[in-house]
Amino acid sequence: MKGKYKKAVELLKELIFTPGVSGWEDPVRDLVRSKVKKYGRTEVDNLGNLTLTVGSGDKHALFTAHMDEIGLIVSHIEDNGYIRVRKVGGIDDRILAGRTVDIYPRVGEPPVPGVIGLKPPHLMKDRSAEMSRVVPVEDVFIDIGTRSAEQTEALGITKLCPVILRKHFSMLENDMVATRALDDRLGCAALIMALDGIDVSKLKHRVTFAWSVQEEMGLRGAQALGNMLRPDYAVAIDSCTTGDSPMVDYHLSAVEVGGGPVLRMLDRMAFASRVMMENVQRAAKAARIPTQVAVTSGATDGAAIQTVGAAMIALGVPVRYVHSPVEVMSLRDFSGLVRLVSVIAAKIGTWA
Repeated sequence: MKGKYKKAVELLKELIFTPGVSGWEDPVRDLVRSKVKKYGRTEVDNLGNLTLTVGSGDKHALFTAHMDEIGLIVSHIEDNGYIRVRKVGGIDDRILAGRTVDIYPRVGEPPVPGVIGLKPPHLMKDRSAEMSRVVPVEDVFIDIGTRSAEQTEALGITKLCPVILRKHFSMLENDMVATRALDDRLGCAALIMALDGIDVSKLKHRVTFAWSVQEEMGLRGAQALGNMLRPDYAVAIDSCTTGDSPMVDYHLSAVEVGGGPVLRMLDRMAFASRVMMENVQRAAKAARIPTQVAVTSGATDGAAIQTVGAAMIALGVPVRYVHSPVEVMSLRDFSGLVRLVSVIAAKIGTWA
C-alpha cells in the first residue's frame, strides 16, 4: 500500500495475523516485544503482561492495550475425529457455522486447518425452521479431515488447543479497513507507534506502556497490572462500538467511523474521570486532533485499573461490527489516536 498509512497498515496486518486467543497470547507478546525493545527494558509478569517503562519522576501513568482476541479452544475430540470447541470471550454464535479455522497444537508451530461444518439444506427435514436457527457453539464441530480420535491426536491436537477463525484484511474506500481482531490489535499497534512520537529525555514523569492479557476473559491482565503498579493515571486503548451502521440505533453508541478518536467515558463497568476528559480534550484541541465522546456498553482494561485509585480514561477508535469477522475502522481515526497517545504521554505528569 502506498501513502501515509503504509506503516500503520503493515503493522496492523502483522499483529492481526498473529494468533492470540485469550490465555495463548505468547505469539503476539513476542512480536510486540521485538518491536519495542529498542525503547528500553521490557518485562513480562507471571500472568503474561508485557510492560515497558520510560521516563522518571514521582508521577506514574499506565497506558494499556490488550493483546488477546476472542476465539475458541478444543474441548473434546470425538471418536470419529471431529473436534468440539468452547468459546473464549464474547464470540457470537451466528459467525461460527461454515467458517474456516486454524488449530494451533503448539505455540509458534504451523496450524492445522479445519472447517466448521454446516448441514446442507438438501438434508434438512424442516428447511424453513432449520435455516432460521442459529447453531449454538455446543452443536458446532470442526472437521480437519481425520476419521478417528487417534488420527486427530496424532497431529498434536489436544484439549485446550487454541482455535482461530481464519482472517482476511481488506482495504475499503475512504481509508477504511475491514478485518477481524481490530479489537484490540489496533490498540497494540497504537502504543507501539506512539513511542516514536515521544521525546523520552523530556519526560518529568514515568510512563509505562503495557500490553495486557485476558481482557476478553474479564480484564484479568489489567487487574494484575493495576495491583502491581498502582499508577496515578491510567489510559486504556481499545476499540469502541459505533452507532453509524445499519440495524443499529445511533443513540446506543453515538460516535461514527471517520469522526476521530473516541473518549470512551461511560460503559458497562466504568465511568471515566471527567478531569481526565477535560485535559485530554484540551491537549487534542491544541494538537488539532478531532475527538468524539462515547457513552456505550462493554468494558475496557481501564475499569480494572480504576479500582486501585487511578485517574482513568479510555481512548479508542470507533469500529463497526465489533467481535465479527468484518470489523471496520478508519485509518484516519487510527492515525489520530496514535498522535493523541503521544501527546498525552508527554503531558500527563503535569495534570492535576
